[in-house]
Formats: sequence, structure tokens, C-alpha cells
Amino acid sequence: MATKTAIQMARIYGLKSSQAFNKLMVKCGVLTRTIKGYMLADSLRGQGLSVIVESPYFLPNGIKATKKRSAWTEKGQKYIHQRLSRIGIFPSSEQTDLFSNL
Repeated sequence: MATKTAIQMARIYGLKSSQAFNKLMVKCGVLTRTIKGYMLADSLRGQGLSVIVESPYFLPNGIKATKKRSAWTEKGQKYIHQRLSRIGIFPSSEQTDLFSNL
């Protein structure tokens, strides 16, 4: 299992956007909202739950630039799974289909 971005985590849990996932993480106390976006809650920093990933891209004028974003490590993904399962939120793959027996 590799690192996963917020949008990848959102898709795992059946959410439509990374913002929806991040807002859920704020409600659970995993992230805090900042002026520039979201960051790991103070109490969770330094535990290896997330890393900064750099993605290179090119500007229209051909200059190479780098975008930095956070990604959830395997440890972070497991932590989120445990945290969300405690409140009844499971990955889409673990949710039962209500109509499967019809």
C-alpha cells in the first residue's frame, strides 16, 4: 500500500471530493483548518500518519515547478480506518449492499 492523497481517500469512503473528506477529518479531530488549507492536528503530528509529496509540473512558459501536498501513509490510512469505523463510517468496499438479497 502506497501513500494516498485526500481525493484518493475520499473515493475509498464514497465521498465526492477531497474537501468533503477533509471536512470529515476536521469533525473527527484528525485535521485542523488553516488559512492555506488543512493540516494534521497538533496531537497527531510526528506520528508518521502523513508525509509531504512533491509533484513536478510545467508552467505554460515551460519552466518546471513543483506542487507540494500531503498524503496519508499506510499508518495514517489504518489510523483513519480505525477512527472512522468507530463512528460507523466504512470504506465503500466494506459497506453492505442493502439490495443484495432481493
